Amino acid sequence: MILVDSSVWIDFFSSYPGRAGAELRRMIAEAEPFATAGIIAAEVLQGLTRDVSPIQRYLSQWEMLEPRGFATYCEAAVVFRLARAKGITLTTIDALITAIALEYGAIVFTLDKDFGRIARITRLSLYAL
Repeated sequence: MILVDSSVWIDFFSSYPGRAGAELRRMIAEAEPFATAGIIAAEVLQGLTRDVSPIQRYLSQWEMLEPRGFATYCEAAVVFRLARAKGITLTTIDALITAIALEYGAIVFTLDKDFGRIARITRLSLYAL
C-alpha cells in the first residue's frame, strides 16, 4: 500500500503540478492501490484559501489509514524521540504519519525531505519517483 502525503496532494491540486502530482494522476488513472490518512487530509485542507468543498469530497474517496489505537501514538513518540536523539527535528504530525505507515506496512509517497531523514533511522519505506 502507498500512503500519499500532503506534499504530493498539494502538488496534485496545484495549477501546475510537478512530477509527484503527475505520478499521482497516473496512479489514479491506472487504479493503483493507495491511501491517505485523516491527518494528511487535515494538512491539505487547512492550507486552502479557496472553496474546500470539492477537494474535501475528492479526498474522501480514497482509503484512509488511521491509527489503530494507543500503540500507534506510542510508536509515533518512539519515532520522535529516536529522531531527537539523532539530532533530527520532527513535527508530531510527521512522527504520527510515520507510525501509521509502519503500522500498515505502507510506503510513503512524499516530497517532504524530513521523511528521508526518518527513513534513515527507522524501517520506513519511501516511494521513489
